[in-house]
Amino acid sequence: MSTTQQKRLRFAGWLPLGIICCLCVLFCSCDSREEQKGVSWTPPEEQEMPAAFAPGAAVPEYAQSWRMPEGFMGFPERWNQRNREYVEKACETARAEYLAAMESRMKACPGSDEARAAEVALSASLQKYTNLLERRNSGDYLRFCAANELPSNLTWQYGNEEPELGSRKARKGGTLRLALQRSFPATLCLFGPNSNHATRRYIYDDIDLPLVRIHPGTGKLIPGTADRWAVSDDGRTVYFHIDEQARFNNGDLLTTRDFITSLYVRTSEHSAEPFYGNYYLGNFSHITVYGNNILAVTLASPRPSAAYYAAVPASCTRFYAEFGPDYSTRYLWRPVPTTGAYKIDPDGMVLGRMITLRRVKNWWAKDRKYTRFSCNVDRIVYSFIAESSKVRELFRIGELDVITCRESDLWYEGLEMEAVHKGYVQRVHYSNIWPRNSLGFHLNCSRAPFNNRNMRLGFHHALNVQAVIDSVFRGDCERLGSYFSGFGAYTDDTIRALPYDPQKAREFFALAGYTMEGGDGILQKRDGTRLQVVVNSRIDPLYINCMNILREYAAECGLDLRYEQMDDTVFFTKMKEKNFTVGIFGWGFSPIMPDPSQFFLSSQARREDGSTVKGTNNIMAVASADLDAAILKAGNATREAESIAAHHLVQQLIANEACWVPGWTTSYCRFAQWRWLRWPDTASCRFCPPHYHDPMDSHLYWIDESERKKTLRAKAKNEALPEEELIIPLPSYAKRSGSGVKPFRGSAVPSAKPHSRTLHKQPSYAY
Repeated sequence: MSTTQQKRLRFAGWLPLGIICCLCVLFCSCDSREEQKGVSWTPPEEQEMPAAFAPGAAVPEYAQSWRMPEGFMGFPERWNQRNREYVEKACETARAEYLAAMESRMKACPGSDEARAAEVALSASLQKYTNLLERRNSGDYLRFCAANELPSNLTWQYGNEEPELGSRKARKGGTLRLALQRSFPATLCLFGPNSNHATRRYIYDDIDLPLVRIHPGTGKLIPGTADRWAVSDDGRTVYFHIDEQARFNNGDLLTTRDFITSLYVRTSEHSAEPFYGNYYLGNFSHITVYGNNILAVTLASPRPSAAYYAAVPASCTRFYAEFGPDYSTRYLWRPVPTTGAYKIDPDGMVLGRMITLRRVKNWWAKDRKYTRFSCNVDRIVYSFIAESSKVRELFRIGELDVITCRESDLWYEGLEMEAVHKGYVQRVHYSNIWPRNSLGFHLNCSRAPFNNRNMRLGFHHALNVQAVIDSVFRGDCERLGSYFSGFGAYTDDTIRALPYDPQKAREFFALAGYTMEGGDGILQKRDGTRLQVVVNSRIDPLYINCMNILREYAAECGLDLRYEQMDDTVFFTKMKEKNFTVGIFGWGFSPIMPDPSQFFLSSQARREDGSTVKGTNNIMAVASADLDAAILKAGNATREAESIAAHHLVQQLIANEACWVPGWTTSYCRFAQWRWLRWPDTASCRFCPPHYHDPMDSHLYWIDESERKKTLRAKAKNEALPEEELIIPLPSYAKRSGSGVKPFRGSAVPSAKPHSRTLHKQPSYAY
């Protein structure tokens, strides 16, 4: 057994013997050239891969030299044919929808709700039909053109006018140790079965650089892997010039070929990922290649901030050399290359316990304007620890550098510790502006009892979420309203959660058939069916406390609430397969605007025969013609004002469906850190730009080794340092009226007793 394997088994000593044996088998298989499934696998040389196109194929010279994964040859033709069939069928459907909408409008009474819904449906279906007809007549989806065919009248944008990110004081080096209170991911794959897990953002999504990205301070577009871009006059086609220095973190150069590889592998039947087929076909009408460094993406319809929405993903071509029918098992534990500054360290990974990210030496973007002061620490160690008490103890003794304070008791009483009072640990209250996730109670509308809207409305009134906020969160959280909150003007702030009301709950339950009360106070139908609902969630002690309160109040409404927790992967699979009744769950969202299509379109919920579509992100199986029309209208909007109005209508219709009981959120992130963790304090970047859910996601921090030595020396001598609490309000340019906060003017303030400090209260913006 190798030294590395011995180290892994030492780290895994706390695991049960059976699990250790499984790990031995798995890691030993990583050394087998036959299996090649482990974290240390390296892809074959490029010359070993087959040619992308047959000799003499009608493609430019640059494409003739491409090497691609096995099975790619003929893919452009197959995909173009798939696109033609998709568009032809979509045209037929859109025409039928248009005729049906016209008939509905003619039958509806003028001024009625039905008439207004019919008008929306007619307008949306006409726009959809028009766009599809234009797309049907515009040629192939995939195109390979010579560089000299690029339009000559393009106006290139560079995005270099925005403020610097980070601080010149930042220093490279050191190790950051963090805990993740969730289950270990079931795969390292970026797409495919079980890939959409909560850990993915830490190891891939927050690391990878897209073609363009949003400046987290100003909200403007800045370069990613593209160093410039241009938008056509009609606002539909975006031309990206890929930075010629851009590379994946395995050393492979990023070219246009990698975007075609991404299209191939993500939409393949081998990936078992239905989302991406709909993503590419539904959102884009053409992808055109002009050589190895210029890619043009044509949107299905014009959109505000076109470059952001045209930024298709890339996949390292050589990494997927062995892509095939056994993809989900062959690539199970192979770390995926990204264009970011960190990659998974095979020597720092222990299945079930730990994943380590290692900073890439000579990262290609290390000297670029918006990235040169980021990604400073050499290693980030994520330890998977389920028990909160263990996390707290490891942080207290200095084995973890940062601890997130979601729980109110940790923020108030838990940080009443010597390390805080003697100044070794700092408390941080960071106000942010970020689309809040949809944390709440997702109801499965495809199965009883929630296929009845009255039942859903009764359930809304039976959950006393405000009591949870007041008790568990000590009033520090706020109630969500719209499903898409925190998107600024795109959020309809008039939408409010239905209040707890036992009388109304019982009225709606009666309309759903629960008219009799049993001896225990629980309602039932005349046939004896009890009003009992099982709520599922991932394993989280916080949710247990919440459910205990909700169960007590629900009983007063005649509702018997039951609760089951399960492993993250099992729970998420259950939700995606729509094999649940109620789930405590939340999607994480990103700027600039909401994307309701994948979560609420009927096509993602029901087939034409009425059966349920599984594996999609419409986990609540919502199917509404009015909502479909509104979503399409929002997607087709070309002007900002039109887009905002359309998104407001979508959110109102979602609320009318009563498929989601809003949960709780905050306008801040609270955590504690050992004082050697440093943050920027410049005129343009105070601590961290506000457009981050969690400031750790920014990677703008660094470790001050001299401060570490000073702190540890003081700790060893039992000497006190100044006690500090960092309070980071919204900067002045991001302040909303009435928020009552001032710009950040310093790195710390003297700390009073933690439990007695009055923190700035903000409008609710984040998770």
